[in-house]
Amino acid sequence: MSLSQDELIKLAKLSRLSLSPQESESLRESISSIIDWVGQLQQAPVEGIEPMAHPHDQALRLREDEPVQLEDREVLMANAGERAAGFFLVPKVLD
Repeated sequence: MSLSQDELIKLAKLSRLSLSPQESESLRESISSIIDWVGQLQQAPVEGIEPMAHPHDQALRLREDEPVQLEDREVLMANAGERAAGFFLVPKVLD
């Protein structure tokens, strides 16, 4: 299936492109070759093949979710620049 000149003009108008006659002929040939290539893909035998989200079989590599004991609050708060009532004080971001 190739793209006609009228179809290219309509496509250019919808895309808000202004094409010179030389550009339109070159573009028409390029788009026609892409459409022909897609047509070849549509002829590929895919019966019995299930759709997939990714071409590679990938499994999520997640660690086990195990609870851990945190250090004492005072030890963690020792790294804070400023603190008040057991919380970190940070500079105001919005006025």
